Amino acid sequence: MDNTKGADRLIASIMEDAQAQADALEAQAAEEAAAIRKKLDEDREKLRKEFSERAEAERADTIRRAVTNAELEGRKELLAKKRELIDRAYSEAYDRLCGMQGAERDRILKKLLRTECEGGETICPASADREALSRLVGACGVPGLTLGNTQGGIQGGFVVKGSNFIKDCSFKALMESVRSETLERVAEILFE
Repeated sequence: MDNTKGADRLIASIMEDAQAQADALEAQAAEEAAAIRKKLDEDREKLRKEFSERAEAERADTIRRAVTNAELEGRKELLAKKRELIDRAYSEAYDRLCGMQGAERDRILKKLLRTECEGGETICPASADREALSRLVGACGVPGLTLGNTQGGIQGGFVVKGSNFIKDCSFKALMESVRSETLERVAEILFE
């Protein structure tokens, strides 16, 4: 019987040792699981934060690009409107110049003859100014000017033909010259 009690004790001792080992393994597994869970939570939080920061940076970059593009488009549109306004102003001035009649138109033609001719040239008038220039060529004070053929393709003014040059003194050329000389000042007046 002693043997039975000794075997029971041995079995109980083995069982207790096995239970202790199982409890230790279970505790160790629980600790490892908790550590893995904690690491996963930390990694998940780190990834969430990283993705949130990346998403916020992308959002901010997208907004910055959109604002920049909108500003550029706005400037482009404003510049186009300014150009349109300036073109319209010069176009209206050209139409007024071409629409002048009588003494006012004669005064412009006479001034052009005096400033653009040196003497001895042929004046080829626009059809609208042929009659006026036939009177003004002799009366402008520039010697040796002669009236030539009508110059097609111009609405007002004339073309000066010298022995080795041709000078466009049409109203269109006059307006282009005025435009190139005054464009900056006109823009300042209209938009400053």
